[in-house]
Amino acid sequence: LSTVYFPGGKITMLPENWIAAFSLDAGAYRPSISIYFDVDNEFNVGTPTCKIEAVNIAENLRIQTIEPHFNAETGLDEAGEMMFAHHQDLIWFYQFAIALQKARGKYEPDRAPQYDYSIELDEEGNVSVVRRERGSPIDTLVSEMMILANSTWAQMLDENELPGLFRVQPAGKVRMSTKSEPHIGMGVQHYGWFTSPLRRAADYINQKQLISLIDDTAEPLYQNSDAELFAALRDFDAAYTAYADFQRQMEAYWSLVYLQQQGTSELTATILKEDLVRIEGLPLVTRATGIPFDALPKSQALFKITELDAEKQFIALNYQKAVLPG
Repeated sequence: LSTVYFPGGKITMLPENWIAAFSLDAGAYRPSISIYFDVDNEFNVGTPTCKIEAVNIAENLRIQTIEPHFNAETGLDEAGEMMFAHHQDLIWFYQFAIALQKARGKYEPDRAPQYDYSIELDEEGNVSVVRRERGSPIDTLVSEMMILANSTWAQMLDENELPGLFRVQPAGKVRMSTKSEPHIGMGVQHYGWFTSPLRRAADYINQKQLISLIDDTAEPLYQNSDAELFAALRDFDAAYTAYADFQRQMEAYWSLVYLQQQGTSELTATILKEDLVRIEGLPLVTRATGIPFDALPKSQALFKITELDAEKQFIALNYQKAVLPG
């Protein structure tokens, strides 16, 4: 029902030969559900056009090779040096992405940095942790294009009274639903996952619904009040929650292994609330002792590791002193 990732590999949702046939790898024509928009000089978005087509994939752009030349410090000036293929195109797309963020009311240029982490293992079993800033230019560009496609396609299902597996947040927490409702966290009236049908069952189901609106000869998988769709929602939601729990536990385990391998005795962490802290530079949230009652949330402090057992996923931290954020 979804793809599971772990250091050095992944357990795919679909068989490898299926993925190979449909992945958008360079050098061949690939089947695709495409969405096109006319965008004017003020970044106003026109009515979308959707097609089922074979697309010639001329080139793949890899984030890890682009990001050193396309970040907040470099690479966003139209008059600057072109450092990689399609650099100028991506500058335009980034400007478009910022306009889309502003239209959704989600543009926050002064927001405190947030990070995603990837954990890597070498052949000797040594752990390294790579940190990427969430909301970096390339991250913003990719995510806004996904939001534009996903929200537009979700709206199409809703306007044609077709059910799907929508992500909704009219209030409170985000949840799955077979009927579209606003997603206030994202600032859109409709939202669902469509763009990753090779790695998530929700996207596959939604694409099958969408195809029936583009191809007159295709029938949707599900109609309203279809018991099988409710079952699919329940199964996917349960699996996706389990995978998210696995991801958190996996990241916590390898973070502790990393600290063991580094021989770390002291570390910096951000106080979230009361005794809950987030360790700097690692995807690990844990509890600590000795934090002064007047310590402010989001402040940083130095902690001593008094006990560490990766196998039991246990770490004991003791507060030492406040530190300035660095």
